Amino acid sequence: MWLLLLGNKGQGIADAVSLLVGTASLVVTLLGLQHSAVRKGAERPRKPLPRWVFAAVGVAVGAIAGAFFWFLVVKPDVPVTDLVDIGNGDRMADGEQASFRVPGLPPERRYLFFVPTLVNHDSVGDCVGAARLSVTLVRDGRKDAVREDLLPNREIRLDLDGTAREARVLIALAMPDPACVVDLDVTEAVLYN
Repeated sequence: MWLLLLGNKGQGIADAVSLLVGTASLVVTLLGLQHSAVRKGAERPRKPLPRWVFAAVGVAVGAIAGAFFWFLVVKPDVPVTDLVDIGNGDRMADGEQASFRVPGLPPERRYLFFVPTLVNHDSVGDCVGAARLSVTLVRDGRKDAVREDLLPNREIRLDLDGTAREARVLIALAMPDPACVVDLDVTEAVLYN
C-alpha cells in the first residue's frame, strides 16, 4: 500500500522488489524439482545438492539483479532542497514573481517535484490560505504552459524531459488581499525518474 501512495517513485521500488521476489520463486521451484526428480536408467540416484546452495545462489542473483536494476535503470531519487535558491522570494505581494534554477546542467533526472511554502509576515489575517500560485517551467529559454491556481504547501510535479542545458521555475503569487506580504520558500525538492 505504501508504494501506491508514492506514485511514480514507488514504481521503481516495486520493480526492484518484484525482481527479487521473482528470482526467489524461481529458486523455490528449482528446489522442488530437484528434490522430486528421479533419474531414469540410473542404478542409484545421485546425491542432491544441499538446499542452502540453491537459496544462497538465488539470493545472490536476486540481490545483484535488483541492485543493477535500481542503480542503472531506475536511478535513485536526488534530493536537491539545499541547492534551490529562490530569487525575489522575500516579502512578496500580489502579482509578484519569484524563480529558481533547477539544479544540474542539464538536470540529472526527468522529473522534479517541489513543495512551495508561504510564510505570512503579519500575525493576523489569512494571507497564506487565500494565496494561489502560478508555476511556469522554462526549459532552455522556452516557457511551458502556465499551471495556475496551485495551492501553497502542496507538492508540484514538473516534467523536465527535453531539457538540454538548464531549467528554471517561475512562481507568480496571487492574493485577494493587497495588504498581504509573504515569504516564499521551498521546503522540499527532489529530482526523480
